[in-house]
Amino acid sequence: METGAEVRRISILTYPGCFLGEAIRLLEIFISLGESMAEQNGPKTRNLIQIYSLSGGRVFSPASRLIFMDTLMIQGPKPVNSDLLIIAHGTRAVTDHAGELSGWLRAVCPGAKQIVALGSGVIRLAAAGLLNHRRVTTHSALAPLLAENYPLVNVDALSPLQIDGNIYTTNEHMNLRELAMLLIKKPLSLGSRSPHQGTAPRAGEGATAFHHAFARTDSIAHRVILWWLAHIDEDISMERSAEFLSMSERSFRRHFKTEVGYSPYLFLLLLRLELARQALIDSNLPIDKIARRGGLHDGQQLARMFRKFIETSPHQYRIEKCNDGLPIPHPVYAALFDGRTTPPWLRELQFAAKRGLPEGRGSGL
Repeated sequence: METGAEVRRISILTYPGCFLGEAIRLLEIFISLGESMAEQNGPKTRNLIQIYSLSGGRVFSPASRLIFMDTLMIQGPKPVNSDLLIIAHGTRAVTDHAGELSGWLRAVCPGAKQIVALGSGVIRLAAAGLLNHRRVTTHSALAPLLAENYPLVNVDALSPLQIDGNIYTTNEHMNLRELAMLLIKKPLSLGSRSPHQGTAPRAGEGATAFHHAFARTDSIAHRVILWWLAHIDEDISMERSAEFLSMSERSFRRHFKTEVGYSPYLFLLLLRLELARQALIDSNLPIDKIARRGGLHDGQQLARMFRKFIETSPHQYRIEKCNDGLPIPHPVYAALFDGRTTPPWLRELQFAAKRGLPEGRGSGL
């Protein structure tokens, strides 16, 4: 290495089924442009490149078995203060049963100056809870999936590139040379990062924003949630909900999502889950009965929802209760609930629902 040469730390996150070629091309263009500019403007830069995957070892590209990378295991030492983190695009979103990829990203992103999620790589950041209230793009075929599963992420699939703070996301029309040029020309120092950068939302931190919509007694959300709480043990459809409000179903769905940021179907599902979580702590009822009283049919459905959104089983949750060792909930659930305590806005709505019911009728749970 030449005396005085600066070190640029670059990390790449790969996974089974990712397209290595696109990440390699971006890296080659980025390094080539950097070297060309260094020749004209100052000291040369030495690039320190580290490539990571779930299990380490060799990772192949589905596009060609001739393209492969030897990688480091993400459970090993993590990169500190990367200048550039690239998350590869893939044919599909990789299953992350133990939350290993999400945990790695939450640990690494706070120290990264620039983060590039190529195509479906944006789903990995969304799953880690790092894109709430950010504007992103992704491949057009993946945009509906991203919007449905992560309603707090603002998806604009028509734009080839979205830059929000230090996070760059791309769709299939992005020119990699243009992206590399932007990365070279707009490097961020660690001291000047976007205030949003690298911070996974604390569970339930979105509650204050939601509280405003729920507190307005004339809002669609307030009125329908009160009705849901009163009939939580029943089979509640979106059609029935719209009829209660004297609205068309389409208009109801649109207004509710505008007020809350969630589709009414997903919100009702999360509400049922939260009420069941409360009942697990506040009562000794069997899990099957708690599920039925919350409109979740049976204990198996409740267990599936617990594993998906709270990342544990109802039985294990009841044992652990509010132990700090409980896993971090899924970001979609965590924006509303912390998995440990009932948020004030829900306590207020529960109280209002019970107060407004005929004598002797409960709210299911």
